[in-house]
Amino acid sequence: MVESPADKGRAVESFELREEIAKGGRSYFLQTSFLPRRKIVQSSFFVNGELFDRRIDQLAEAPAGTDARTFTKHVHNENKDRFLFLLGAREKIRKMDDAVAHLRLAEALCRRNLFEEAIQEARLSIDKGNGDSAPYVLIGRAKLRLEEYGEAFEAVQKGIEINPEYPDLHNLIGLVYLHERKCAPAIESFKRAIALNIYYGEPYLNLARAYLLNSVVKEDYELSKDLDEKFEKNLSRAVELNPFIQGEIVDRARALFREEKYEEALAALDEASGGADRGGIREIVLELYLLFLQSGGDLDVKAIDGYLDRVREMLDRNPTCLLY
Repeated sequence: MVESPADKGRAVESFELREEIAKGGRSYFLQTSFLPRRKIVQSSFFVNGELFDRRIDQLAEAPAGTDARTFTKHVHNENKDRFLFLLGAREKIRKMDDAVAHLRLAEALCRRNLFEEAIQEARLSIDKGNGDSAPYVLIGRAKLRLEEYGEAFEAVQKGIEINPEYPDLHNLIGLVYLHERKCAPAIESFKRAIALNIYYGEPYLNLARAYLLNSVVKEDYELSKDLDEKFEKNLSRAVELNPFIQGEIVDRARALFREEKYEEALAALDEASGGADRGGIREIVLELYLLFLQSGGDLDVKAIDGYLDRVREMLDRNPTCLLY
């Protein structure tokens, strides 16, 4: 690990840690920076020179001197340990024939933006007998993030053939259409997702994005009618149902929309759409699941799932219970 120079005993203007990590035949680069003017510690992972994952810790105030170094090292080491844990779990699960284990790992990898690795694990889950639509959801999501829209569409279509009543699949195929600037089929897909689950927040946000994009690219005149009502109705519903959407981003999008700066408003909503990719009970459950698989040897996956279901229910009832 390489530290950038800084004067001890004085307020640190910036502080940086850099480390190369070799694992599983690949080389990763971790860079963690203390940025006092922005009051953050930013920890970024790169592979082949490309950024693929970033963690940002907000600070109430910029710490000085040793405190800044200590906190930056803590964030750096914690991010590295969690990353190595995930890759270590992959080495362990590689030897297993359990399709569910490969699927869970695929989801965890996708959440860390390791999309190629996630796709490989999802396909292993299929090869090992997983016949439901979940692996295709993960493959489609990863391909979408890799901007491989044709392959994303094929994966999601396969998932819909298996389970046509799964709202996530219709929302996901709508996102493929949205990225291809095909507004009409995107809107129909998001509406279908909502019809299958009216409490699913993401397609409401995506509907607002799709109606805005249609006004920008001028694809369908009929869809552009009553834009104010469609935008506000779907955006309000999205905020009600999704607590991870950042209020300040939504406020900015609304202000830009009122000024008829539709492209800028769309860019703000695109930023808001990424707010729920991380965190929450699901991420805790995945980490616990992988921890059990790594530490318990040949544990029964169904027994682990039963335990984690109880943990999930407990957290749903009392989100602060992990503090005790």
